[in-house]
Amino acid sequence: MESLYKKFGYFLIALFCAPIAYGQEFNAQITVNHDQIQRSDVQIFKTLETSLFEFVNNTKWTAETYALEERIECNIVLVLSEMPSQGIFVGNLQVQYARPIYNSSYLSTVLNHQDQDLSFNYIEYDRLEFNPQTSNPNLVSTIAFYLYMILGLDADSFEKGSGSKYYQEALRIVNFNQSGGQHSGWRDGEGIGQRNRYWISENLNNSLNDPLFEAIYMYHREGLDLMYDKGKHRQAKEAIIAALMKLEEVHKKRPTSILLQMFLNAKRAEIIRIFGDGEPVNTVALREMLEKIDPTNRDKYENLGT
Repeated sequence: MESLYKKFGYFLIALFCAPIAYGQEFNAQITVNHDQIQRSDVQIFKTLETSLFEFVNNTKWTAETYALEERIECNIVLVLSEMPSQGIFVGNLQVQYARPIYNSSYLSTVLNHQDQDLSFNYIEYDRLEFNPQTSNPNLVSTIAFYLYMILGLDADSFEKGSGSKYYQEALRIVNFNQSGGQHSGWRDGEGIGQRNRYWISENLNNSLNDPLFEAIYMYHREGLDLMYDKGKHRQAKEAIIAALMKLEEVHKKRPTSILLQMFLNAKRAEIIRIFGDGEPVNTVALREMLEKIDPTNRDKYENLGT
């Protein structure tokens, strides 16, 4: 019997001392679309796609530990439109992130953004690596910028205020890319209006947008995460209304907030679906508010609930 106890003890020691394997933060789907570039040899695009996949999914982006089932699902599509010369590419980047909703298979889109101002240098088989302490090649910097934005949005949707450390990392990337350089999108005045990486970062780190981050938490954690509990369906809808009403605070202080526009672009269709069926709640004030802060899509809110 003593021998058996010893064996069991050794088993426990081995169990608790053995290294535990954790996955990285992302489970990203990467696509490189090169249809607009007429080129007989397409191997470089396949190599780039593989390199991006490994870069995003195998890099350790935070100090946190993520189990495999906790990895963040996202889609990144690099659409190449030009290849002005060997090793130089121009195109746009489409980034989408959807958050899983508790007790369901539903994924709620949180970010659906297209960066229309992307150019970069790439030679086939270049190793893509990110160094947070210095400037990086433009493709690496741009991808890393949006990954930190996703990390922040994901964190904020589960715990209030927990995304700020990731938004600061995004700001650090912007700051490293501020000085000169051949690639745009990192400085004020570049691109269309206030929609480039500089302004996204400025918005992410500006306290005027704090009500939006609180809304992100309330909308997902206090709203959607309860939506699939039949006994809390009405409570969940009312929490989502309360969350969305906070958007008016942002609009009053900063009507041109790009984060507000990005949130509405990601959530507009979902909001209409939420209040289009199930247990009815009073949405008059919500409809009026959304029509005011999102006037170009006013017609979409006309039949919003009751």
